[in-house]
Amino acid sequence: MKNILIVEDQVEALKLLGMVLRAEDRKIFLSESGEEALEIAHETIPDLVLLDIMLPGGIDGYEVARSLKNDPTTAMCSIVVMTAKVQEQDRIEAFKAGADDFISKPYNLVDLKNKIARLLQ
Repeated sequence: MKNILIVEDQVEALKLLGMVLRAEDRKIFLSESGEEALEIAHETIPDLVLLDIMLPGGIDGYEVARSLKNDPTTAMCSIVVMTAKVQEQDRIEAFKAGADDFISKPYNLVDLKNKIARLLQ
C-alpha cells in the first residue's frame, strides 16, 4: 500500500485529485494547509506528497518540503510541487527545497498521473 498526501488549499481541486488518484494499492490523505500537512506526514509517512506552494497560514509549500526532507522519518518521501508560480526562479526554489518533480497549474492530469506512477515505482 502506497500513502499519498495531497496538499492543496483549493478544496475542489483537493477533492478532485483525491478521487482521480484513488486506487486499490493507494491510501490518500488530504490537507489544506502546511501545518496540517506536516502533522499528517508524521502520522502516515507518505511515499509521495503532491504539494501546492501557496498555502494559507504561516507555512508555505517550500517550508513543508524542507521540513519533510530534513526529518529522517519523512526524508525518503517523493515530493511533486504543483503550483501556478511558473517562473524559472520558482522551479529552482522548489528543487532547492527538496522537490523531486515540478508541475505547473493548470496541470494535465495524464502528465500528473505519469509523474506519480514513475515516483511510486
